[in-house]
Parts: sequence; C-alpha cells; structure tokens
Amino acid sequence: NLGVALFYPSVTGIMAGSNRSASLRDPQASIPVGTLGAIAVTSTLYLVSVLLYGSVATRDYLLSERLMSAKVSWPAEEVVSVGITLSTLGAGLQSLV
Repeated sequence: NLGVALFYPSVTGIMAGSNRSASLRDPQASIPVGTLGAIAVTSTLYLVSVLLYGSVATRDYLLSERLMSAKVSWPAEEVVSVGITLSTLGAGLQSLV
C-alpha cells in the first residue's frame, strides 16, 4: 500500500489533460494515448530515480536522510525546499478550483 500512496499523487494530474479535450482534433484517440504515455513516462522517471538514488548512496544514508535530493541539488539545497513549497501551494490551490 505504501508504494501506491507514493505513486498515486504523481499520476492524478494526468486527468487534467482529459479536461482539455475540447481543443483536440481527435479526442477519442488522443486522450488514451496521452494518458498512457504520461503514465509510462512517470513510471519510468520513478524507476530511474530509485535506481540512481540506490546507486549513489548507502542503504543507511537513504534511510536516515529524508531530503537526500536537497543535499545533491544544484546550485543550492534551498532550490528543493522552494520547489516543495511551491508544489504544495499549487496542489492546495488546485483543490480550491
């Protein structure tokens, strides 16, 4: 269940694309292809992230450091903190609409 809890929020935004179906030439063909493509890209990025994090850090470090991506981010750790904050605000504003 934990895997679903981590993966589900990353693909819920995919449905936003189907809400814009009026601007598509062939919505019946484009929406399934776009949705499955977005799920495939998201899944691939998640798997690559897991492999990369696992290859650059020890198991103990991965278990103890909650924001490892902030430690290795460029140009500064604050970039990740700002991104997390803006993402949270954006998700909150989306739920209001």
